[in-house]
Amino acid sequence: MLWLREAKWRGVIFVLLLVGCCGLGGCGVNTPGRMEWVQLRTEGRARVGTVYLIRGWMGIFSSGIDEMARQLNEQGVTAYVYQPEQHPELGKTMVERYKGVENPEPICFVGHSRGVDASLIIARELQKVGVKVDLIVALDSVDETTVPKNVDVCYNYWMPGFFPGTNLLRGIPLVQEAGSTGKLHNIHLSKDAPELKDFLTTHAVMDKAPKLQKRIIEQVLAACPERSKWQAQTPAQVPVPVPGTAPATVPAAAR
Repeated sequence: MLWLREAKWRGVIFVLLLVGCCGLGGCGVNTPGRMEWVQLRTEGRARVGTVYLIRGWMGIFSSGIDEMARQLNEQGVTAYVYQPEQHPELGKTMVERYKGVENPEPICFVGHSRGVDASLIIARELQKVGVKVDLIVALDSVDETTVPKNVDVCYNYWMPGFFPGTNLLRGIPLVQEAGSTGKLHNIHLSKDAPELKDFLTTHAVMDKAPKLQKRIIEQVLAACPERSKWQAQTPAQVPVPVPGTAPATVPAAAR
């Protein structure tokens, strides 16, 4: 069948791209993130909020996630990188530390592939204890389909996969949980925003597209305002003990 032959050759090209990508230093660093990075308040940073960036499967092909964390930290946002397999521990830690806290600083997730799945699962755990998630930026969710109703804004950038009828190397449009008042933007990269992708942009390298990275950085900055502006709009904060060690001027994820 024609579609099968085309899929076969697209698959071959894709594998070659992956190998080339790694050969050029395009693979992510699969060092696990640390739980002490989960903090309710950020200090000494130009902008409020914490961005939890989560790599794709085993962190192998998500160097773009690391690059966005670096750029965000340079612009005064506290951003850390985690592995998707850490979502049970990360979700538990976030629930323990954010539960019952009034007016926490913004919580943002940026996920690629399995990192999107992890972001949505963690957001669902936070919903159970009444914690809001300000922003999720999703790059090709694999299996998770629903954005919880505690998410204010979700930008879902997606492209269909090479192999119809499977979840292999594919993205999907998301839907909102019933009763949600948040905003969901499903953006098919090839149809809705082709200017954000490169000619060779595929599922595994979507996070590396420079123009898409720039757009994501802008969306995160909008969710993590300058500290002075946020403090002027937010009720007085009650000091909250922060577990672990306070972040350095430039968090470890940016080094």
